[in-house]
Order: sequence, then C-alpha cells, then structure tokens
Amino acid sequence: MEAVSPMLAQTAQEATDDPDRIFDLKYNGMRIVGHVEDGESTLLGRSGIDYTWPFPELHDLAKRVTTKRAVLDGEVVCLGADGLPDFNALQKRYSQRDPLAIKALMERFPARFQVFDVVEVDEFDLTSAGAARATQMQRREILEKVLAPGGSVYLSPYVDGNATDLMKEVLRINKEGGRQVFDGIMSKSKSGLYVPGGRGADWQKVKIPQWGTFVICGYTKGTGWREDMMGAVVLGDRSSGSLSWVGCAGSGFKLKQLQDLHQTLLRMRTATSPFPNGTKVPKLDSWVRPELSCLVKYYDTTKAGQLIWPIFQRLLGELPDSGPIPASLLAEYQGSLVHGLSVPRSEERGGDEDG
Repeated sequence: MEAVSPMLAQTAQEATDDPDRIFDLKYNGMRIVGHVEDGESTLLGRSGIDYTWPFPELHDLAKRVTTKRAVLDGEVVCLGADGLPDFNALQKRYSQRDPLAIKALMERFPARFQVFDVVEVDEFDLTSAGAARATQMQRREILEKVLAPGGSVYLSPYVDGNATDLMKEVLRINKEGGRQVFDGIMSKSKSGLYVPGGRGADWQKVKIPQWGTFVICGYTKGTGWREDMMGAVVLGDRSSGSLSWVGCAGSGFKLKQLQDLHQTLLRMRTATSPFPNGTKVPKLDSWVRPELSCLVKYYDTTKAGQLIWPIFQRLLGELPDSGPIPASLLAEYQGSLVHGLSVPRSEERGGDEDG
C-alpha cells in the first residue's frame, strides 16, 4: 500500500458560524495516516515515517475497520495524568524504541487515535485524484460505516455550522486543563474534496494563541525600513530561576512604539549577556540590562523551549519576573477569541505549520 500525503489546512483569521462548513477539534497531537490491509495496520506520519512501533495500543486498528482495506486520516494524542491530551506526554512516546520503555510509557501516557477522515476504502480512491471524488460529508458518512470505534481508536466528533460554541468549549477545556489541551478548531467545507498534500480554503485551521510575560534582554539589527532601528527584541524567560533565551519578537509593533522602545533600549545597552555562556542570538545588535518586561503573544513552543510565532503586544515596565501572563491582563484578550483570532502574516511566522 502506497503512503498517502495528508491534506493540509490554511491558517484562518477567524472562526465564524457557517452552515456550509463543519467544525472539529484541532488536537495538540501528531498527524497520522492509518493504513489497514489484510488485517494489518501501519501508522505513518506526515512525512511518511512509520510510527506503528511506539504505539502498541493502536495496533488493533485493523480490527476496528469493517472493510478489507482502508486508509484513515487522524491525529494521535497521548493523555496526561488528568486524562486530557498532553503534547509533552506525546513527545515522550513517539520517538521511543525500547520495548520496556514503550510498555511503561503506554501505561503512564496512553495513546488515542482520533480518526476524522477516510481517504481510501478497498479499491475506491475517495480523494480528488480518484473517480469517486467524494465530498467532505460523503467521506464522513463512509467513515462512520467503515470504522467501528473502540479500544484506543476514536471517531473524532464534529459540529455542524457552529464555530462559536465549539471555540467556547475549547477555551473552557484549555482553561480548566491549565495548558494548551487543544490547538484550536478546524473549519471544513462540506463540499470540499480531499487533496493529498494540498493546502486550500476547504480546510482551515484557527489556532488559539497563548500569552506570556518575558524579559527584554537585547535587540537585533534592523533591515529594510527598520535599518536605523531595531529588528526585534530578544526575549528571556526567568520562570525557571535563571534567564534563558526563548526567541525574538519583531512583529506587533506600531511605528512610534518601535521608535520609542528602541530609544529606551539604547540607553540600556550593555556588553554583558544575561544568558548562560554559549547562548548565541542570530543578528544580535546589542544586549541590554534585563530590567524591562513585555507581554508577548505566541502560538506554541519548540522542544528546545523557543517561542513559535512570537508577537510583541505591549511593554509592561519594570517587572522582575517572567512567565504566564497575569489573569487581569489575559482577560483583556480573551473576548476576541470566540469570534475571531488574529494570526501573524506568513512573513511573521517563526515556526513550521503543522497542517
């Protein structure tokens, strides 16, 4: 069976109710295409890497399919101690190859395969390249017939036309979970086709941003129209006790705000790095005394702790600490999440899209 490249999603600026679309959860997990043939199942990642071995509890996927052959699209999540999806738990599992470690981690962080689409059934190709050219809702109807959920295999739920209530529910779960349990929501056209490897308006993702307070530790060289100013502020996180570099924020500034902050930082220049020895910041212009904190919006963090898509929001003044944004400040931003999310333009993004 040939590997199928999963369909990808465009980033949408807002989540709005639409009777011509369905909305489902955007899991904070790993995209997996499940291949079932002759009673055997294989789990392939977005790039074609085989992830069958690290997830023994998903090996019975073939038993959950009522046809001889099927290709299913979904997301693998791992549950934390609170029973909710936890990306850190997933990270501990997907690269593991030691059988004893896999068994121990499986008991501690059980995996779930949330299936949301079907690509092929027996000899029928349901994608845009096949003769059937099944629409989103036709594929969903087929999926509900060929998949018998059970064990660690789930049929991912969706809502019809109502983005507002689903976004509210996602925000509630994330708040109660104290972390990014879900990345946001997916918006899918009911008449849309499945285009392997394609990224179009038929599938859109609306991601939920996070906010944090970080220490300004320096600034980078400006280019283009910013040549005489700074390019970005260098951000440090002191939540672990000592300052660590977490990235640079160059977007989100208004012109006067950028000019005023640059003048302030010029008076705070220092030759001494506030970070541990060996920390290298690309395009660094100067370090500054770590005395100012700022509010930053971002969308996730890398394994190394770097912020993804950091966007400067405002200067917070002389705050000694950094870390999660205070609830009083966060309340100012929460209202906009239900009806629309402002996302960075492509040139402002600091990380790879996850589809």
